[in-house]
Amino acid sequence: MATTPLPLHAANDWENPEVFAVNREAPHAAMTVYADPAKALADKPASTSRQLSLNGPWKFHWCNKPADRPKEFFKPDYDVSQWKTIDVPSNWQMKGYGRPIYVNNMDHGRSWWGGKIPNPPHVDHSYNPVGSYRREFTVPASWDGKSIFVNFSGVQSAFYLWVNGKKVGYAQGSMTPSEFNITQYLKPGKNMIAAEVYRWCDGSFLEDQDMWRLSGIHRDVTLVARPKLHIRDFTVRTDLDATYTDATLFFSAPVKNLSQSEATASSIRLTLMDGNDKVWSGSLKVPAIQAQSETTVSTTAAIKNPHKWTAETPYLYTLLIEHLDSKGKVLEAIPQKVGFRKVEIKDGIFMVNGVHVKM
Repeated sequence: MATTPLPLHAANDWENPEVFAVNREAPHAAMTVYADPAKALADKPASTSRQLSLNGPWKFHWCNKPADRPKEFFKPDYDVSQWKTIDVPSNWQMKGYGRPIYVNNMDHGRSWWGGKIPNPPHVDHSYNPVGSYRREFTVPASWDGKSIFVNFSGVQSAFYLWVNGKKVGYAQGSMTPSEFNITQYLKPGKNMIAAEVYRWCDGSFLEDQDMWRLSGIHRDVTLVARPKLHIRDFTVRTDLDATYTDATLFFSAPVKNLSQSEATASSIRLTLMDGNDKVWSGSLKVPAIQAQSETTVSTTAAIKNPHKWTAETPYLYTLLIEHLDSKGKVLEAIPQKVGFRKVEIKDGIFMVNGVHVKM
């Protein structure tokens, strides 16, 4: 039985293949930001003063279809006192809400369309469970003047976000992080965050893997404080010479200025550490960046005969990335593990550091 084609430009973001996110930050490398180099080298994420976990119990409401969801639950005066709580992170099916689904074939859409023929990118409105999440939090006083982001490490499959009753944005992509700048929505003292999570979206037709279909905020939720001028992202690559002896380290970083008016210069100091020993250090200047703008800086370094990374000897160095203001004060420090290896295919043979590896 043929289905009637429907317009692709659906009213709902979660059925519109042209909408993947609204107001979401550009993706970047996973990083833990520290206030000082010593803590960065110790690299214990729980100890950093620049992050605050929002994991734990959230107020929770679940329903079978979007029409039954509490449409104004995100408003601060909406009463959720009688709601139950759910752990974040978790999948709501594992907490007694709805059913987990396991299928491993391309026709898995029938399993969440009640046996009906799927009609991508549209989702059956009579069965698309919605989880409504709320909790309160307090921003540390030491974060005053900083830009504050909230990072959802994984939400299945699509969600809207509000802070203090104001809509922040939307995102989908079950297995990728979604980060939002919430600075303008915050207030002193207690704040309220709300997320409306949809089990299915147009992306669910693409996430067709041999896996359990589960739902909810299933990975960490974290607040992150960054200076107005900060390293937004970075890339580290290594390469070995023709004899697989010496190496070159490549580093690049886009630096962003989120201030409203100041054009500010800074610098980045790089230190490659082998345990407590310094292997190499260098620095690069970051030119003055206009307000609400971004620029990318890069450098290369020659590293003499580093320990090589292999599967049998997974040797890693620590690259300490320090961002300094124009007076040399450390704004923040970021640690990154680095390995030196070269992967090639020569004459049809897969090689790591010049050695034939059997797969």
